[in-house]
Amino acid sequence: MITMNENTYEYINLDYMDMMSDGDNDMKKVMLDMLFDELPAEIAKMRALADAKDWRELMEVSHKMKSTLAFVGNPTMTQTNKDVESLTKAEEDLDRVPALVGELEGLAPKAIAELKTEYDKL
Repeated sequence: MITMNENTYEYINLDYMDMMSDGDNDMKKVMLDMLFDELPAEIAKMRALADAKDWRELMEVSHKMKSTLAFVGNPTMTQTNKDVESLTKAEEDLDRVPALVGELEGLAPKAIAELKTEYDKL
């Protein structure tokens, strides 16, 4: 369980976002809006690339996701994404990649739901 401020979240930690927004709630809203759009779209793109076995492009999308996931603050999602990037970069154990993308697909909606709860408080 991730505790932040007076709220308890299971799937997010917004410490990094708080630092980057410097306490500006309008900036936080902009960042959260970006996550609402980008996170589902990028994970869907990762699924399509994994299904197509386009490992090089998947590696690039995964690399780009690192900065997005820093704002979410979910260590499991961050590590899973790192695993996708390292496996596709090395072109090793590629049979593990679809399940790793599946893990991201399973966690993303839960993280987004908590991000929306935080958004509604701003």
